Amino acid sequence: MRILITNDDGIGAPGLAALEKAVSSLGEVFVFAPLVEQSGSSRGITLRRPLRFHKVGERRYSVDGTPADAVMMALCLVLDFHPDLVLSGINNGPNLGENVFYSGTVAGAAEAAKHGIPAIAVSVAERENLDFGPAAAFTAELAVHVVEQGLPPGVALNVNVPHPRYEGVEVTRQSRKISRNLMVEGHDPRGRPHYWMDEQIPLETAEPGSDYAAVRDGRISITPLRFDNTAEDLIPNLRTWVTAARRSP
Repeated sequence: MRILITNDDGIGAPGLAALEKAVSSLGEVFVFAPLVEQSGSSRGITLRRPLRFHKVGERRYSVDGTPADAVMMALCLVLDFHPDLVLSGINNGPNLGENVFYSGTVAGAAEAAKHGIPAIAVSVAERENLDFGPAAAFTAELAVHVVEQGLPPGVALNVNVPHPRYEGVEVTRQSRKISRNLMVEGHDPRGRPHYWMDEQIPLETAEPGSDYAAVRDGRISITPLRFDNTAEDLIPNLRTWVTAARRSP
């Protein structure tokens, strides 16, 4: 088995090291990760400056770009094969609900799914005093099943692991928006205002069967994400609109 690992916390992140160690017994592991943290980069790519990569170890590369850049560089330039699996993480903090749209961790897995490669994004649902060991061990077990069973083209798994421990695993749906976005005001030494983006998340409102609800209740959440965003159910009705518009004088 050949596994490609990326993340959005950067090449030196402890979550990346834990994941790399956990899956090293499964086969050859190749790491292509951003040179610096790229949290919140979503599926952004670098277009207005050159990209560079640096070999930093055996089968380990840092890329001065986003997670999507890193995966594209691995697949389109450096590696002469497509890996059997792409893992993205382990992220420091959860990626649940609407935050999957902003997540660089999820973007790394999405880029692999675009190329038809099975992929898993994995995050720990805490930000301080983290032990990545349980999440890494679970991901290694899940990786074996994903490679054996496969995933449909264009689909990746988004995994969120409660911290410090979990009780059970649940296959979930992406939660609908429950968070309240905040702009927290501060002031620089000259008194000028600046703002930090934050959010409040009333977990009690998370709908049953959702990713937020599972993690809230201490269970690992596994959400299959499809990256074809076409609203297929609306196509027939929209076609009637187009036909009517063409007939209008």
